[in-house]
Amino acid sequence: MQRKGAFDHILLETTGLADPGPIASIFWHNEEFASGLGRDIVLDGVICVVDAFFGKQQMEEDHSEDHIGESLKQIAGSDVILLNKVDLVASDVLAEVESLIQQINPAAPIYSTIRGDVDLGRIMGTGAFTAPPSLTQTPAPHPHTHDHDRDHGYDHNHEHKHELTHYELRGISSLQVTCPVLSPTRFEALDTWIRAVLWENSVPGSSAGSETPELLVLRCKGLITVEDGTQYVLQGVRSMYDMAKIERDAEGDIGVPQIGKIVLIGKGLDETVRRSLENAIKPTTDT
Repeated sequence: MQRKGAFDHILLETTGLADPGPIASIFWHNEEFASGLGRDIVLDGVICVVDAFFGKQQMEEDHSEDHIGESLKQIAGSDVILLNKVDLVASDVLAEVESLIQQINPAAPIYSTIRGDVDLGRIMGTGAFTAPPSLTQTPAPHPHTHDHDRDHGYDHNHEHKHELTHYELRGISSLQVTCPVLSPTRFEALDTWIRAVLWENSVPGSSAGSETPELLVLRCKGLITVEDGTQYVLQGVRSMYDMAKIERDAEGDIGVPQIGKIVLIGKGLDETVRRSLENAIKPTTDT
């Protein structure tokens, strides 16, 4: 590690079932790490491999003291998911496994593989913690003979009503909210809302009041646009988060402000949380 430039990429493999959250936090927003190896190393993304044959059984049976099994935490905390051994299961079983994965983490693209064979460009250099999330993705050819798509984008081209974009499996919820172009006041309100949910374990404006013990956000991500066209990338792991401004070249054209999206993955993300978030970013006449 003392030879600068000696490595292009470092792949850190955890044990078969390990929560990636604590490991990711070491590389991301860690002051001690930033003053050392962090000057030359950045976290690119978290990749999860799901066994198409045993994955459904594992997800349904997995549990722990907090009712969120390690396999679910892996999927929830991932930026890219490889669904392996797709040649060993029937198409209907494969579709069911994919559906379960999407219910847990609708923000991660899913790539079907056989014996782990995947284009390295899909798992390396993804910039998941530095680049803006892609809200759509053109499906790529499936790696085996079935004539249907298995590659999914940020929202899987599914912009459904509320009841169809909020999923739950053994305590894990995923919540997607479309984020309108925000005024400066609304942008600050969103930042305040995120701090309350991640740091204080509370839902602003909820009738229940302050703390919500069952609320736990494992990952959050999104794309946010303010009225002057400036865009921000939201990335969060557990209680740590950042809204980083997307830098433009001097000659770059921001263009028409883009409607964004916020995705939360964790526990206890019910309709109360959704309504609270929507109220925080609701367009008003303020500036």
